[in-house]
Amino acid sequence: MDNMGFLFAANAFVWGGIIYYVYTLKQRNRALEKDLDLLKETLSKEG
Repeated sequence: MDNMGFLFAANAFVWGGIIYYVYTLKQRNRALEKDLDLLKETLSKEG
């Protein structure tokens, strides 16, 4: 049962990485949506 601490630490580390990755994807998606809206606005003004 000595390895339970290591198991918990590894589990917390992996979940922390997953949460960070999802957060990063959300930020990138938000930036892409902003760029897409700006592009749509620019194209509608020119067209």
